[in-house]
Parts: sequence; structure tokens; C-alpha cells
Amino acid sequence: MIQSLLRALDLLEALKGPQKAFSVAELSETLDLPPSSIHRILQTLCTKDFVVKNDQTHLYQLGPALISLGTAATNQTKLQTVCQPVLAYLSECTGEDAFLMIRIGLRGLILAKAEGPNNLKVVDHFGYEQPLHVGAIRKVLLAYQSPEFLKHYLLNMEEHPSKLSIQTPETLLKDLAAIRKEGVSISRSEYIEDAVGIGAPVFGSDGQMKASIGIIAPASRTFGKHFTDLKHDVMDSAEKLSYRLGYSLP
Repeated sequence: MIQSLLRALDLLEALKGPQKAFSVAELSETLDLPPSSIHRILQTLCTKDFVVKNDQTHLYQLGPALISLGTAATNQTKLQTVCQPVLAYLSECTGEDAFLMIRIGLRGLILAKAEGPNNLKVVDHFGYEQPLHVGAIRKVLLAYQSPEFLKHYLLNMEEHPSKLSIQTPETLLKDLAAIRKEGVSISRSEYIEDAVGIGAPVFGSDGQMKASIGIIAPASRTFGKHFTDLKHDVMDSAEKLSYRLGYSLP
């Protein structure tokens, strides 16, 4: 690997921070590199407009050359393609089938799937649509919608034919608020008996939710510390996929 190139990339990552503009000293402390090294890298990046310097404040920030690169990368990125390595990672970590879901109207649709190694599975199929309030991975899609959409959804909420998921508008709104607060959704036997779902939101470069990712497992495999680990793996995978889509974590 080229060490100087890695340092330049680390510096660009640091400049993505919420502060937006940084001094040489701040970047030196963040990256644990000498100020002289930081200054040389910044000067090189400035020559190509990847970084710009404010001559009055002597602060550095990301430059306009990155906009065209980011736009080109975004246009070439397709959710189904980008998600596959992350789904494979999630199914390997958890041993369970991993799913990516998107919203289609008032329903959630499985867009992609990676199968885990366990023989005992909870079956859910491609192209199989369910109401958004049914199951953890779909409910995430509902939790991050606008107040106007939620009002429309509650007025048109379907009753699930399995009778397992019976929710009033009041209890559903409480569930959605909890999901937004925790950043993760949990369901137990909501539409498949003795099944547990765990889902988390996936965001794009514009900060908007693009999909949800998660797992569905038999309840017998979701107890104690293992359940905590499963939840962490799902949230970690959601962050990984969001990052691949250009989302900057707050």
C-alpha cells in the first residue's frame, strides 16, 4: 500500500466531519501526524481543488472537485449491487438469513437476500409484499416517514390476515417513536409465529432513508447475550451500507 496516499484519504475523511473547516493543528491532532506532513498533503490536494483554503481564517475544507466525483459515484451506485457484500456479512455474523427491504406505497418489499448457514429458517420470499407495520424490518421503513405519510397510513392501515399483528394507531405510533429513538426495530411473532425480526434503517447521501436491513430468526435462537449481539450486528450492517451509499454518519 502507498502510505502517503492512505494518509491523504484519511485526511479527506477527517474533513467530512460536522465542523466542516479545520486548522492544520486540528487535523494533526485528529490524525496523529506531524503538522508538516498535514500541510504537505493539504497543499497537494489544494492543487486539484479536492481541498480549499480560506486565506482569511487559514482553515481548510473539502473542495468542489469532490462534487463531480461524488455525483458520478452516486449515479453508478445501485442499491442492489452495493448491498450484497453487506448482506453476506450480516448473514455470516448472525448465522441467519439477511434481508434488504424497500417501501412500495403502503407496503414493504424484499429487494435482496443473503442466506445464512442454519438449516432451521424463517421463510420470507422475494417480491412478497406486506403492510409496513408488520414485522421489524418493514416497520423501520414506516418509522422514518413524514408525519403526513404516517397520517395517511394510519387512515388506510391494512389488517394482516394472519391475525398475529393486531395494532391500534396509538400503539403503532409509540412503536415507531421508539424505533426512531433507538435506531433499531424488534418484532416478535408479528406475522410469523415464534419468529423474531430485527431491522435498522439505511440512509443515502442526501440523508434520506433508502431501505431497511435486518434478519428474521426462530425465537429459540434469540435469547440473552446472543440477542444483544444480533441487534448490534444488524445496526452495524445498516451503518456499513449507509456509508457505501454516501451517507455521512452524524
